[in-house]
Amino acid sequence: MDDATFLRRFKERLEQAYGGPVHLEVSAEERTRVSVDFSGPVPRVVIGADALRYPGLARMFLQYALLALRKGREVEEQEFLLFLRRN
Repeated sequence: MDDATFLRRFKERLEQAYGGPVHLEVSAEERTRVSVDFSGPVPRVVIGADALRYPGLARMFLQYALLALRKGREVEEQEFLLFLRRN
């Protein structure tokens, strides 16, 4: 799968699970990070470019972004780890 298709599917999964639109960006500078910014009218999800190379990292980014979107805020590491243990 090429990068454009992967990113389109990633965004579709986010929007479907979240129930609303999101703006997805890829960061080449912070390759191993994920963040969710709620300052605009549409939440902005930024994933590191390593998600394009490592499927496991992409899955973790997706789970983190979904949790943050549902909570409406950035999620702390411990809260995310508890979420992963429950699922």
